[in-house]
Amino acid sequence: MIPRRCRRSTYSERGSGLIPTLIGLGVTIGMLGLAVNVSLGLWSRTRTESIAYETVRRVATAPPESDGPTRRIQALERACDELGERCGEVELRFVHDDSGPDMVALRVRSPGVGLLPRFIAGGGPVVAGLDRTIRMHREGA
Repeated sequence: MIPRRCRRSTYSERGSGLIPTLIGLGVTIGMLGLAVNVSLGLWSRTRTESIAYETVRRVATAPPESDGPTRRIQALERACDELGERCGEVELRFVHDDSGPDMVALRVRSPGVGLLPRFIAGGGPVVAGLDRTIRMHREGA
């Protein structure tokens, strides 16, 4: 008769096969991919919003005697330089604001980051898309 202690040791490697390992690895890689996509999407949105706020601030804090349209064009060009490659994807546009003449308003539209690779049809869910209007009071107005 085999002692119990020996029988247990022969079954201690149960469940350590190839299929459970591959499933675990696949789930881990999937979760890591999701976390990376969400992080990149939120980083991209934060960076775009920061550049948009800075653009509005540049126009709102300009001296009253400076030329408004020229100042806006310069601010948008600088924002495009700061955005780099994303400049073609992000829409920054000054809009008329009904709040009053002492307000500066900038409309920001930016696509988010897709959670699925581009080669998969349908595109899938998008994280951190941005579509908002940023308003700021003019200084000295």
